[in-house]
Amino acid sequence: MALSATAWLAIALACAAAFGLLWGTWFLPDDLSALEEPPLRGVRQAHRQAALQSSPLLRIIWPLIRVGAYYAARLPIAAWRERQSVTLRVAGEPLGLSPDEFVGLLFASIVLSSLSALGFSQIGDLGLGVVLLGILLGFILPLLWLRDRADLRMRSINRGLPQALDLIVLSMGAGLDFIGAVRHVVEKWSDKRDPLCEELSRFLHELGLGKTRREALEDFAYRAPTGLVRAFVSNAILAEQRGTPLVETLHIQAEVARTRRFQMAEKVAGRANVVLLLPLMFIFSSTVLIMFGSLIVRGLRGQLF
Repeated sequence: MALSATAWLAIALACAAAFGLLWGTWFLPDDLSALEEPPLRGVRQAHRQAALQSSPLLRIIWPLIRVGAYYAARLPIAAWRERQSVTLRVAGEPLGLSPDEFVGLLFASIVLSSLSALGFSQIGDLGLGVVLLGILLGFILPLLWLRDRADLRMRSINRGLPQALDLIVLSMGAGLDFIGAVRHVVEKWSDKRDPLCEELSRFLHELGLGKTRREALEDFAYRAPTGLVRAFVSNAILAEQRGTPLVETLHIQAEVARTRRFQMAEKVAGRANVVLLLPLMFIFSSTVLIMFGSLIVRGLRGQLF
């Protein structure tokens, strides 16, 4: 007698519960305090609290992420962990994740996606391939999400830096010093969640903690390692060392940043023609088949006339 889709789903949930019980019995550490979240401070703590408050799903799966992070810390993946640390830093430390916690997120994503795929495969009688696809998607999607977030953040900083430098130059021309000009720009920023606004706010916060302006600028370039940011930071530090007026350096830097941005836009626009060529060929072929398809078929059959 064939089982119904509901019965298969119940069996899948029972297997998942049994797996969770087995995991809790054999694989969890004896001292559960090892799974407790380490104390966070600063930006990571703010990102973690905001993410947990805004996402009920994240609150549900967070214990599973912590279990994955506990065992990820014991894996010999130092090189991979270092690469993910760089990507997380460039992405703005989303969810306040550490490299080990990101491995835990991968683990939770694989578990949830595989269980979902198992349920769909039993309901729709789709076979084992759907489960394997679910496992693959559970591993790939968090990596793509992190990489896309890092790319978007770097593009946003590059896009907003020329205008921010112009506003800083105008504020310094009105009588403010560099720090006061940056603080004025941050206070008047419309979107406080903009990546560049967050980085400038963090720059001011580090100055308030006692770092020198050079150290805070170097940390800014360390967190946002784009060409425009590095050029801005190196020129600002060089102007401070040589004693040259910073306002003139920033004005030149704003012009250079704007020119580079235009050059990048022209490069992307020039590449668009090549990118669009292949879709246009498919569209043209489809149009020809729609208009003359019947005539072509009749000609191949010898029934054209």
